[in-house]
Amino acid sequence: MTADSKGPPGPEELARRRARLWDRVVEAQAALLPAGAPSWLWDPEHAAARQTALEGLVPDPLERAATCLRLLGAAHPEWHVGLPLDRLVEPYLHDGFPGGLVARAIDDALGEPLGLAGAARWLIHTRGVEHVPPHDAARQAEIVARWSLEHPVPRNRTETLELLADVRSPFVVPLLHEVLAGGFTPREAPPDVRELFHLFGDPETFHLDDDLVRGTGDRAYAALLLARRGERGIRPRVREMMDVANTADFHALALALEVLEAGAPPAR
Repeated sequence: MTADSKGPPGPEELARRRARLWDRVVEAQAALLPAGAPSWLWDPEHAAARQTALEGLVPDPLERAATCLRLLGAAHPEWHVGLPLDRLVEPYLHDGFPGGLVARAIDDALGEPLGLAGAARWLIHTRGVEHVPPHDAARQAEIVARWSLEHPVPRNRTETLELLADVRSPFVVPLLHEVLAGGFTPREAPPDVRELFHLFGDPETFHLDDDLVRGTGDRAYAALLLARRGERGIRPRVREMMDVANTADFHALALALEVLEAGAPPAR
């Protein structure tokens, strides 16, 4: 393959790109830690010693939890891609801190770009909303969901909708109506971030919901979620969308219409 080829990269080029990704993420995460962070912090073979090292580097529990959130914010932009430090930090925020303390750390971090990105990844991707106190979870989930519904990575937006499918807070139905109405536009990723996308799999988003077809868009999925909550007023919009839908979206919209015309959402 020549330098001017437009075909997909071969195995050697993919390996080089993944190595650059590794270096970029490690450099970004290392910059968030105090000087002296050992290089083996990113080596999974060191197991529990890495957690001990992290606790020594950031002794204060509240600051350590906030640092963990920032580390997740500096990780690969696709949440389902986890590198070694991410795989340490994600469960550590569940198991190493009381839920109330993590909620305080999230509040401290939400005003920072990396803190917000990390809080979104942890609350949504790892279902951290189930660990923090319910009154904090409802408030923080709305903030990070609004940010995540404009994420440039499609799978992250899908994970956000998958979380909203299980959340029963009052903000969810109005938020799903906003998605259905096209109220969220994915952010443009900077070129250096966009270069990291899709190095670990198919760029087309997948769903945990067995009823859906791979590649279903946000609006069509929101329509199905609203139908399952008995929002029968969306029927005209669903029919309108079906007229111009691609195959994957048409399937989800047809399911939504079936639920709506049955008169009641199925138990899920």
